This record gives sequence, structure tokens and C-alpha cells, in this order.
Amino acid sequence: MDEKKDFVMVTVSGPDQPGITSSFSRILVDNQVEIVDIEQASLQDFLGLSFLLDMSGAKQSKDGVLKDLLFEASRLRLTLNFRLFSEKEMKARNSKNLFILTYFGQTQALAEISNILAEENANIEMISNLTRHCAMCVELTINVNQAKNLSRLKSRVLAKSHELNIDLALQKMEAYRKNKRLVFFDMDSTLVDMEIIDEMAKRAGVFKEVSRITEKAMRGDIDFEESLTQRVALLKGLKVEELEKIRGDMKLSEGAEDLVDTLKRLGFKLGLVSGGFDYFSDFLREKLGLDFSYANQLEIKNGALTGKVLGKIVDNTYKAKIVNLVSSEQGILLDQTVAIGDGANDVLMLGQAGLGIAYNAKEKLERAANMSLGRARLKNILYILGISEEEMGDWSVCERPI
Repeated sequence: MDEKKDFVMVTVSGPDQPGITSSFSRILVDNQVEIVDIEQASLQDFLGLSFLLDMSGAKQSKDGVLKDLLFEASRLRLTLNFRLFSEKEMKARNSKNLFILTYFGQTQALAEISNILAEENANIEMISNLTRHCAMCVELTINVNQAKNLSRLKSRVLAKSHELNIDLALQKMEAYRKNKRLVFFDMDSTLVDMEIIDEMAKRAGVFKEVSRITEKAMRGDIDFEESLTQRVALLKGLKVEELEKIRGDMKLSEGAEDLVDTLKRLGFKLGLVSGGFDYFSDFLREKLGLDFSYANQLEIKNGALTGKVLGKIVDNTYKAKIVNLVSSEQGILLDQTVAIGDGANDVLMLGQAGLGIAYNAKEKLERAANMSLGRARLKNILYILGISEEEMGDWSVCERPI
């Protein structure tokens, strides 16, 4: 018959100083007490240290061990509390379903988000600040094992992030959460701060007609392939010289170039998967030093557009296939991939990736995403990927939270 386990949770708090962990662990070693779990945090030189102890093999009585710990705490000017921990509680503790919720905001954000978590019966296990120079990015480790409805919890916190105009991510706690290696960018209104087809339409004199179809496609009201075919047909006769001017005037989204440079320097593979056109995506691939680009091919004859698209149209489904294809070719697991997009034709791509980021996006896309990211805040992706300010280099200047 198995020996009954005897667990005690010990919590120590007070002024931080070197040698505290060493002092308590030495007492435990001398008494043959094993540490089952341990957690320590220090905030403004104030320490919080918790041990979950298995007392079943202790050399002396449980009371004797606790007396030694209390004496040591008094010597170090610390407060020590303890409580018994049942085997039932241990089983519940070991069956946790942990998620990481990361947000970029101030005290109001914490108040609002923690209230939602409480209402959904999700318990906050740990709170940590990911930046050193200002309270910009906060990470909550939450246990959703008893949560009423995980899908509703996600919808509520993402909706709250919109209401507060902050960025927020919700990811499952797993080994690959901070081990991403491959990033897929959408192009229009994501890596580039413009809808290129609208610029083409302006020069072709059909802007109103094209923009109406574009808006329907972005909302998901009409099939993307059909909308693209209709819009390109309206561009028939547009000269290549006009395309060159648009290409020369392309404006990157704020922070995009720094984001790309940082990720490349850290060894990430990066590329474009766009429902736009290769005339522009190939140019960006060369300009930014990306590893790959996929987009639709415009038919050009006699120096002008014919109004047709050649080959397979890069739509919602094909974008997801590209994520699978490139991941396989690179020998990278899907859990280690990131996809960033803004429209309805990015839904499957974001759902396929290990981390799907909805950038300044419509509500439909956010349902498939792990992260809601506001316009011109691409830097926040680095924090979500676990990249430190030191690794960001010159781009790590801490800004005031939004």
C-alpha cells in the first residue's frame, strides 16, 4: 500500500536579501524534506517565496521542521505562514490547464481583465512585468481548468482590449510558446500601410467601384476569388509605369522595418503570404531581405494590365496551405509559426499558425487569432515572442503604455 503523502504550503515574505533561499533549503535538506513546487518573486526589494513541501519522509516531526523554518524566518526578519495541503488539492494542482494572457496597458486594464477572469472562474496563478523601464507589458499566468467557457473568456478579453484600445494575447502555456522560428506576414494593410489595389484603382479611375468590392471581401461578405477577379477586371489597361510609381511610393506600417530587422537578426525565417500581387510582394521581399513571398500574378501584355490573374489565386484556403508547405520545407513545426494579417482572407492562415495575430483587424478575424494588435503597434509582437529589450537593441526604448 502506498504511503500517505503529507504536504505543507509554506509562504515567506519580507525584505529581500541574498541567501534567503539558501537558508531555508538547507533546513529542508537537513530534515530530508522534499520541495514539490517552488515559486519566488521580488518586487521593489520585497520578496515573496512559496514552497510546497512533501513532509512524509521528514527526519523529525512536521511540527519540528516548521519550528526550525519559523526560527530562521524570524532571524532573517521575514514573515512565514503555512497551511496543510491535502492530496486532493495536489491532484487538482497537477491537473491545471494553464494559459498566458499578455496585455499592454496600465492599472485600468488589469482591473477590467482580472474582473472578466473572475467572472469566468479562471484563476490568476502569477503576474509578472515583462519590461524593465516602465509598466508597459504585463503577463498573467491563468488556470482555466474550472473556467465556465474558454471560448467566451477569449472573446470577452479580446473585446475588452478593443474597448480600452490596448493590445492583448491569449496563448496556451506550452514549450513552443516562446520558441517561434517562422513568421508569415500579410502585405496590404499589415506589413504595408495601404491597400495597394485601391491605389491602382485610383490611377485607373475606378476607385469607387473597386473599394466597394474590397470592403465586401474584407468583411467576408463575398468570396475572395470572385472579388479579386472582379477588381482586377476593372483595372484592365493600367500601365506598368503606374505600377512602378505605386511600388516606389509604398509605405511600410509603422515599426514594420524595425520588427523585420530584429527578427532577422535573431534568426527567424520571414516571408509574405498575400492576396495582393507579386509585382509588389517580390519587390518587398528583395527590399527587406525576406526569405519568401507568395502573391497573385497579374497578366501584363504590351506594357499594361490585361485584367486577368494568372495561376492559382492566393485566397483564404491557399494561404493556409502555404503556411503548411513552407513550414514543412523549413523543417519547422506549425506550433513554432506566427501569422499576422488583417482581413477575412487571413482567417485560415492565422488559425493554422501556432500564434495567429489579428492586426488592426475585423471581429471575424479575431475569433481565429490568439492576439489582437492595434495599428502602428507592431513592436508589441516582440514581447509576445519572449524577446527581451536587450535583444531588441536600439529599438527597445520604452514608450508610455497606450
